[in-house]
Amino acid sequence: MSYHHLTINERESILELSAKGLSIRGIALKLRRSPSSISRELGRLNGHYSPSEAQKDYRKRRRNSHKPRLLDQLPQLCSRIAYLIRERQWSPQQIANRLKLEGQTFVSYNTIYRHIEQHNLNQSFTSHGDTGIRRKLRHRGRQRHRPGDRKHREPKVDYISIHERPKFINERRRIGDWELDTVQGKVGEEVLVTAVDRKTRYTLITKALRKNSESINEALLAMFSRVPKEFVHSITPDHGTEFLQLADIRDELQVTIYWPDPYSPEQRGTNENTNGLIREYFPKGKSLNGHNLEEVLKCQNRLNRRPKRVLDYRTPEEILFDKVLRLV
Repeated sequence: MSYHHLTINERESILELSAKGLSIRGIALKLRRSPSSISRELGRLNGHYSPSEAQKDYRKRRRNSHKPRLLDQLPQLCSRIAYLIRERQWSPQQIANRLKLEGQTFVSYNTIYRHIEQHNLNQSFTSHGDTGIRRKLRHRGRQRHRPGDRKHREPKVDYISIHERPKFINERRRIGDWELDTVQGKVGEEVLVTAVDRKTRYTLITKALRKNSESINEALLAMFSRVPKEFVHSITPDHGTEFLQLADIRDELQVTIYWPDPYSPEQRGTNENTNGLIREYFPKGKSLNGHNLEEVLKCQNRLNRRPKRVLDYRTPEEILFDKVLRLV
């Protein structure tokens, strides 16, 4: 049975029961504690027992029982690490290994990260809301994960893995198998919804009011209405939460949905590459609210009329609609 320390309520009960003349064994039985614990507790503070003073004494001893933090004992090193992160843009891992290489005080990079998170390397904050040294880290202190490590939310529609996708789709033999994703401007504002046909590389782009399931589904129906139904057979969406409720899309378009592995954008490489091209027109971090649908469709038209080496320098529009354009 694991031991846990007396609470302030138990200490007050000890004082009350002791004042009533109950024996140590009687108090122990009442509180379901060992007699030795009650005896030690009553012997605190030179025999004049006070629950509040006993609690303060416990907390003081508890604090002193912890091993002192290494960086708290080396304030100059702490300041030096802060300088290297802030002014030289070194990572904690680079700092820790360089200190080891130069034969200086050994400190692990996990210790540095932990001290930044808990004590900001003892550096003062400049204002309310300032995240301190953490914001100077390359990844702003956000934890990175190896593929497959993180949990993800499950789709609210039948789950057919990308590994069950037929070979003719994987080999791009058929028109009508689309990869889906979103392109975000500023957080909380409008987003672009993008779809790319795996065979022809034909791109569809539209706007959604928000990056949520309801707005995305509405945008998808509007977007796919621009192409004949015989050109829409399956979709492989990103695993983002905005795509997790596609049952209405599946039923309305009569398509099969194939789900990629979580955190595996390479399984939708065509779409990912196309999103990079779209960023030339709508840069990352810039608001999309100021761009109307006409501008979005202009971007779509330019991409679909751009010759591609993979298509022997024909354009996606020519391949999809089986026609020849005069573009030069």
